[in-house]
Amino acid sequence: MTDIQIALIRALQEQTAWLEAPAQFFSFLGQPEFYLLVIPALYWCWNPRLGLRLGLLMGISGGINEALKVAFHLPRPYWVSPEVRALGSYPSFGLPSAHAQGAVTFWGLIAADARRRWVLIVAVALIFLVGVSRVALGVHFPIDVIAGWAFGAVILLGFLALEGPVGRRVATLSVFRQVLVAFAGSLALALVSTSALIALGDWQVPASWAAGALERSGQPIHPLDLRDAVTASGLFFGFAAGAAAEHHRGSMCAVGKMSVRLLRYAFGITVTGVIWFGIGLLIPPDPVSAACVLQYLRAAAAGAWVSFGAPAVFSRLNLAVRS
Repeated sequence: MTDIQIALIRALQEQTAWLEAPAQFFSFLGQPEFYLLVIPALYWCWNPRLGLRLGLLMGISGGINEALKVAFHLPRPYWVSPEVRALGSYPSFGLPSAHAQGAVTFWGLIAADARRRWVLIVAVALIFLVGVSRVALGVHFPIDVIAGWAFGAVILLGFLALEGPVGRRVATLSVFRQVLVAFAGSLALALVSTSALIALGDWQVPASWAAGALERSGQPIHPLDLRDAVTASGLFFGFAAGAAAEHHRGSMCAVGKMSVRLLRYAFGITVTGVIWFGIGLLIPPDPVSAACVLQYLRAAAAGAWVSFGAPAVFSRLNLAVRS
């Protein structure tokens, strides 16, 4: 079916050139950076419970997606076809689409939480548009997007079914044990991707894929690098552990005037950026063990700041109150 899928991508790119700008926009709505901007806003300013649920779910979904990509180890369209224009550049494998999977889990949980028909309609529309945008940009085959939607739905349904009983069980533990559970969960996410990589044995990325990607996008690929998986597991640990400690001392109430909420967000997201980019300066570019450890620590520190550090500072500065 590769030829048929490439023909579809070409049709989208050649006959509807005006789609590039909206495709870039909707693709951004599936980017991890978008989630990292929105989840803190919800957690600090509007709905801490929904922000917590989204943070945990997106960490789980991201870790699973990285493992699935390595397990399938399939190329992106512009890696293998000179007929496809690379309107984006991504170094990881193609199937399943992380954007499509993330859109289902993120917007799906928002719709499930809101329980309103119009929210569901908007969520379905955004999920569809994010997926189509990935095909129009030439960075995914249609089957990649369909697989992403399918895996995203399974992960979302599993999360909704298990969060109640698992959450009640974890709530009976001490804070120290809750942190240990969060750490064990993050290691499990990293181990899944590591196991998928080990299962490949001596398989190597075909030279034609690397050459095609570099020729058509100008960017090298490194799909066997596990730093994205380490990032997802680190964010999960930091966010979950911080939320456990935050809940123990009394959860922050996301109330107050709009100006106060905006001040919270502006201050909190600025410090998040300092943590992320500051520690990032210490991470070597080569995929070595030290780089993975530092990447994990960077992600964990950023996650812990969002769920624990920032609310503590907000309370100290009288920018928030506790329940």
